[in-house]
Amino acid sequence: MFKFSKNWLEKLAKEKIDYKDFDKNWLDLQGFEVATETPVNDDVVIELEVKANRPDMLSHIGILREYNVYKNKNYLPEIKSNLNLDGLKGLDIKVEVLTDKVDNLVLIEIRNVDNTKETPKEMKDYLEALGVNSINPIVDISNYIMLELGQPIHMFDLDKVKDKLCYKENDKVQKIITLSGEEEEIPTGAITIEDSEGITCLAGIVGTKKVEIDENTKNIIIESAHFDAIASRVASQKTHITTLASYRFERGVDSDQVLNYGLLCAEKVLEVCGGTITGAYTKLNKKEKNIKEVSVKRTNSILGTKLNANEIKNLLEKYYFTVEILNEETLKVTCPDYRLDLEGEIDVIADVAQMYGYHNIEPTIPNLSVQYEPNIVMQNADRLRDILLGQGINECISYTFIHKEALSKLGINKDSKLYGDIEIINPLSIKFAIMRPNMVYSMLNTLLFNISKYNECEPIFEIGTVFARNSETDTGYSQKQMLSVVLNGNKYQKGFGLDKNIPYDFYDIKQILELIMEEFSLEYELKPTNESILEKGLEIYIKGKYAGLVGTIDAGKVRNLENGKLVKGEVEYLELCVDDLSFGRTPLAEQSKFQSIIREYNLLVPNGIKFSEYSKLIKEKSNLIRSIEVKDIYNGKGVKENHSAILISVEYNNFDKTLVSEEVEVIEKDILDSLKTLNIELKM
Repeated sequence: MFKFSKNWLEKLAKEKIDYKDFDKNWLDLQGFEVATETPVNDDVVIELEVKANRPDMLSHIGILREYNVYKNKNYLPEIKSNLNLDGLKGLDIKVEVLTDKVDNLVLIEIRNVDNTKETPKEMKDYLEALGVNSINPIVDISNYIMLELGQPIHMFDLDKVKDKLCYKENDKVQKIITLSGEEEEIPTGAITIEDSEGITCLAGIVGTKKVEIDENTKNIIIESAHFDAIASRVASQKTHITTLASYRFERGVDSDQVLNYGLLCAEKVLEVCGGTITGAYTKLNKKEKNIKEVSVKRTNSILGTKLNANEIKNLLEKYYFTVEILNEETLKVTCPDYRLDLEGEIDVIADVAQMYGYHNIEPTIPNLSVQYEPNIVMQNADRLRDILLGQGINECISYTFIHKEALSKLGINKDSKLYGDIEIINPLSIKFAIMRPNMVYSMLNTLLFNISKYNECEPIFEIGTVFARNSETDTGYSQKQMLSVVLNGNKYQKGFGLDKNIPYDFYDIKQILELIMEEFSLEYELKPTNESILEKGLEIYIKGKYAGLVGTIDAGKVRNLENGKLVKGEVEYLELCVDDLSFGRTPLAEQSKFQSIIREYNLLVPNGIKFSEYSKLIKEKSNLIRSIEVKDIYNGKGVKENHSAILISVEYNNFDKTLVSEEVEVIEKDILDSLKTLNIELKM
């Protein structure tokens, strides 16, 4: 809320103001709601509801800007000081700024002021009309400048300041006596101004009795500053102190005017109380101009108007913007320094709407062009749910953060693909201390919790987020969607023709992987893994890229977890990156009208040679070979040491004619000869 005086506004505007018309035709239409209107002597005080994003309206000069826009005037009264600080020495005290939350600071030293004089009647009347008590000329001037220009000003009695003024973030809880005589506790982190004896001011909020201006004050320091808005807000909330100054600082003030407004305050002090400027300190950081590119097409699309570039330019220039037309579709807009609310193009478009007048925009049905781009990851997740639910597997949901010691309990070290170390700065407890780099701990935790509640033999899956290491990103990590499946307990219960329970095993979890890959029509490769968390298992690669793993979790690792000793049997695990899945194209399988010839071969294969190696070799021997399947594997009596007897079947077919045995025998000879290169021979 902001109270302003009609008389004060008329003095700045240098003309009589028909406030009723101004309110009805401008303030109300622009969303500045008037809360109260109170006659005070020959003045009218208006209380305006100012939104948090418009701190520029917390001053009479801000209200005057709006009035001039309403009157189609694009000028403001001269608000630039005639003073300058050239040639002045520094202050007689030391100044230290030890925090980056004070980015602009001006301190002006004035000596030999007479603070026993009367505050000018006009100034006193304006202040008292707005409910601000007149105290003494110097304090009244600081309040006057704040209410007129929006810049809070603080005054120090120089003779009461001991040695220095140090701007810093409070590092210990301290108590102060405020100007109102109340004791307040200052929390750590608040911006304070201290001399060699302690706190002189809670920066941007309230001063202390220690350096208070009174009728005996002869020498002063004027402070005009820009304090961090968030720091001001936090300190105000923690101390429960709200002042006219804090109300402005926590919403934001124009940092580029800190010097000018400080000099204007000094001018007013010299005019009313006399004295001489004897020193100054400045720390100034000029902010970059806020420049936006505004699209004519987008403006009209959002507002439902048909404005051209020149019309938009004229509207914005009336609102103190500087506008350059780049082309008929684009404008380069430089925003006023005091408009801290303009963060994007849409904010400038909102001002175009205000200037054009919401009441002038005809209600129309917007012509929206909607382009749908499917979210492949979400589609993959939905498809996976359909597949797994169809297999009788239940979905679960868990947190994305896990126990601080989860990875060490599972034996996952820094060399593992499953490792990650993103720690939460302020965790609720050590149980939620790191962002999970894999789903293993979460899934085992869910499984063990269910077992502890006697809810056994329920296969579960989750599609959730992990934060995996990725050397290709700037952060070294990437966020991925991961599928995880856990099987434990009995696949089939004893009874109904079964004389014993049949537990889940590695081939059940591998079958789920095969089903998923078949549904997505994806080619994949399984490779041996060195992950210590798996007793036996394989890594999954899609298009040569690591995509997950499948296997049986080491029983010892499971026992390391809470309730881990309750687990019976093997725990089968599948983890697969959903982001790496994509629907492949299933080619139409051409059917031959001629009879196939199927031959079976009992091969003696050295241990360590994978089926994929020799099946590829066989396939390359003829385009008449349609399929190769493993029928049986035997290790035992009659088989060479370190060898396995593997029975395979090979289907031969010619789409153009009926095959005869003689043709197949020629291919067989080539196959058996090539298999010898891998030390594979036909078992006799």
